[in-house]
Amino acid sequence: MAISSLGIGSGLDLSALVNQLVAAERQPVESRLFRREANYQAQLSAFGSIKGGLSSLETALGKLVDLKEGRTASSSDNARLGVSAQESAFPGRYTVRVETLATAETRASLAFDDADTVVGSGSLSLQVGDGELVNITIDEDNNTLRGIRDAINASEAGVQASIINDGTGARLVLTSGTTGAANTINLTVSDDDGDDTDLSGLSRLASNNLDVVTAAGDAQAQINGLTVTSPSNTLDGAIEGLTLTLRGESEPGTSITVEVGKNRAAVRSAINEFVTAYNAVVDQVRELTRYNPETQQGAVLVGDSTLRGIRSRLSSGLLASGGEAGSQFTNLVNLGINSDRNGKLSLDSAALDRALDEDFQGAIGLLNEVSGGLRDTVKGFTETGGLLDARTDGLRTRIRDIDRQREVLDNRMEQFEARLVRQFGAMDALVGQLQNTSQYLNQQLGALNTMLNQNRNR
Repeated sequence: MAISSLGIGSGLDLSALVNQLVAAERQPVESRLFRREANYQAQLSAFGSIKGGLSSLETALGKLVDLKEGRTASSSDNARLGVSAQESAFPGRYTVRVETLATAETRASLAFDDADTVVGSGSLSLQVGDGELVNITIDEDNNTLRGIRDAINASEAGVQASIINDGTGARLVLTSGTTGAANTINLTVSDDDGDDTDLSGLSRLASNNLDVVTAAGDAQAQINGLTVTSPSNTLDGAIEGLTLTLRGESEPGTSITVEVGKNRAAVRSAINEFVTAYNAVVDQVRELTRYNPETQQGAVLVGDSTLRGIRSRLSSGLLASGGEAGSQFTNLVNLGINSDRNGKLSLDSAALDRALDEDFQGAIGLLNEVSGGLRDTVKGFTETGGLLDARTDGLRTRIRDIDRQREVLDNRMEQFEARLVRQFGAMDALVGQLQNTSQYLNQQLGALNTMLNQNRNR
């Protein structure tokens, strides 16, 4: 019997009654499943938060693992002399005078009427210093001054060609792409007019017909009184581990001071990043395992063994010994990295400075080794298939199981509802029959009563 037809026989709202009974049967089970699912989802979110914090810690530890005995370098006149240092640079002070800058050769042709003047045809051969010889064909398609400029630039011969009008006419200007006295421009011509040396046709552009506007020259500098030359304005290797960039000639009678030091700032920055990331994880663990005695409510992961294990292994990793053989530094406390009673770290900058003064290389070695062990520990938590993945996979399995339990509950409720419909349907039919019988009896008794009254009146 359809639930919509219930109550026809009895006149009662049996459909509403069935719905209320089904809801009452479903509610405790469904509420329990919702509570469990909400708890599992909260745990998933909590483990995701922890994994994010540990990933940040792993990144910070990676910087400590890769930390080197870096160098800083400064110039007292950065506008004239730039400087950068590699780890191999020896800390100290140097005096530098920039005598001359390296120059690239520039040559200009004789004057032409304008950029569209036809020069001639044939071929050009361009070479810069002892570089590759490049041949360029000049024909009716590119035999103007403009066309020759474009052909030279397209040839990638190591020369930049341009057209400049200096008031006497348009001149083809060639500038070498490489500085240094050896990198002169050599331009030879094969002129279709048969004469490669005259001033007519393409031979008008031969090297012997080009004016030297700027001569090719080497850079020259004095370093601690010694003269150093270079074809470029970058001196790389003149001082071991240093790269000097010459930008301008020194003022007469003055020198530029270059100072090389140990990169303390990089060490302090890497340690501070590690301390911040570590403390963030400690705060996360404490917040997720907190218990409030007043409300008697615990956080989502209170008492969780995984978080206890993470906290314990991180604390043990901090206490690990390490460092280079013979170094006086054996643990992070020696470098001013201290832990309070809550497990949070702080950096004593004065203690770190003293350690770096005493044994810079030993301090770096200790940081490399201890942070390497800690990073391996953290990777065991965060890597694919690691501890946190195992926990979250288990929670997702439980959530999927809840979905299956909901399906089972839905099926059971459908069966329960069908049973109620059958039972109430049968009852409704019986009540209807009884009501029909009652009505029939009432009718018969009424008819009998009427007949008796008629007999009395006779």
